[in-house]
Amino acid sequence: MKLLYTLLLCSSISFTVVAQSSPWQSPLMIATSTDGLNFNPPSVFQDSSGVATVLNLGGDTLISAFQWFPSPMNSTYWDKIAVKFSYDGGATWTSPISCNFTGLPGGFQRPFDPALVELSNGQLRMYFSTGPTGPTAGAIDTYSATSTDGINYTVESNARVNHATYNCIDPTVALFNSVWYYNAWTSNQTDGHHRATSTDGLNFTVGAMNAYDGSHLWLGNYYVDGSTLRFYGCGSGMWTTSSTDGVTWSSYQNISLMGADPAVTKNDAGTYIMIYTGPPNLSSIADASQNLSVRVYPNPANGKFTVRCTQTGSTFRMYNTQGEVVMVRNLTSTCTDIYTQGILRGVYYYEVQTAEGELQKGKLVITN
Repeated sequence: MKLLYTLLLCSSISFTVVAQSSPWQSPLMIATSTDGLNFNPPSVFQDSSGVATVLNLGGDTLISAFQWFPSPMNSTYWDKIAVKFSYDGGATWTSPISCNFTGLPGGFQRPFDPALVELSNGQLRMYFSTGPTGPTAGAIDTYSATSTDGINYTVESNARVNHATYNCIDPTVALFNSVWYYNAWTSNQTDGHHRATSTDGLNFTVGAMNAYDGSHLWLGNYYVDGSTLRFYGCGSGMWTTSSTDGVTWSSYQNISLMGADPAVTKNDAGTYIMIYTGPPNLSSIADASQNLSVRVYPNPANGKFTVRCTQTGSTFRMYNTQGEVVMVRNLTSTCTDIYTQGILRGVYYYEVQTAEGELQKGKLVITN
């Protein structure tokens, strides 16, 4: 997963950890449009969630998959992929259903950052991020799994896309003109984004990385809009670009909403439906104090990161994705360097708590 909305507002070198730094602090929003650019006022699609994908299965049936953080924190369903269905063209949706994955390699972390496509046999394929957490842990790669019901998935062998140096996080895949197009993030916007193509959706040829231009992060989703391949992304704002050959892209067009990780489809009536990560502090899981100021940088961290905290005597704790404590440090000064030797590469959550109980939380990527 990513720092989502916080990364849109702050630099890649450092950031202020406030409530929106936690992915469970933001809701997924949903909005409709007649042209794919100018959207109606949004409403909450799912609280305490992020990184959505949405797909039209035909008729009035839609499916959306996303990362779900239901209260209480670190419960059975915490930080798992869930799905919701609509049977009326996106007007109403079911409650979230947590997905099951069979065949995930032993020692791998939970699947995250889903992307759905429909196969020619009617099955669904979900592309997602994962990687080992044991002594052989390396970069996070893109894997895939298939399903007949959208809930229960069987993991397919081997990684779809991997890289010796960079993470392959938050994938999106689309089948366009008989070619499968892939895009994914490295977890550091200055590195750019992966591009790859495939003839079967399983074996991808990785091309040159797509450089970041300082404004347009290719964090979002492909959408096949008739004879056009679109990409909806974010950065300084949400935007879209289109291509008729998957290679040459049009100029960026801004979208009327602010947010991150947009996913778009159309219902059978021709209405565009966008699900995206909205502004923070709308979620029911409040976990930050307005009086405690904390900065953790750089993020991602390699070898060392620094914690700046306005209140000395606070405690820094870091958790893995299973909710296990992997590090505890007492912050005896307002600026503390913390070394990451012995910490496996991956995504972690942390919290800083004062002696009075004030608490702030965030997410940190370790790239040792």
